[in-house]
Amino acid sequence: MPKKPLLKDRLREQFRLMVSLNVPPRKMALSCALGILVGVSPYIGLQTYIAIALSTCFRVPIYPLIAGAYITNPFTIPFIFALTTKLGMWILNIEPVFNIDWSNLNMKMLLDTGKTLLLPFFLGTHVAGAILSVFTYIIVYYIMRRYRSVPVVNAAVNTAKQEAGSGIADEHYKNAPHGKG
Repeated sequence: MPKKPLLKDRLREQFRLMVSLNVPPRKMALSCALGILVGVSPYIGLQTYIAIALSTCFRVPIYPLIAGAYITNPFTIPFIFALTTKLGMWILNIEPVFNIDWSNLNMKMLLDTGKTLLLPFFLGTHVAGAILSVFTYIIVYYIMRRYRSVPVVNAAVNTAKQEAGSGIADEHYKNAPHGKG
């Protein structure tokens, strides 16, 4: 039975896939940032459709955008939404005071409590999404620029040398634009 790849190996493979896309660093960074913005947004169930629409409007690759949009999943939603609601309450300067009588719980009490959290929740998710998107753009842009500054020709030539021997690959390596050879 084959061993399942570790999470680290799967993430590394996903990173290689994203970097291998023939997209300028600015577009890749924009795609990831928009994905995070959509992922932190409160529009559960619509995030995929929003991601597809943004990918079409901004002409950015869909894969990084969808990956960012799926930052909210059943494991992360409670944490993300709790923190963003807390952020919204902090911005609005609202004290979290909830007097819930659990023995006499009714729908009106639940709706009243929900109303007090709705505005902080929406505000917090949008502000957090905007802030995280800016950080995501900067980080992804930096990584893409740095990763792509390493001559890709070297990796391709090394692979060619391993597969085909050293004849043509050596000649290609000497003529490569990296100045070595």
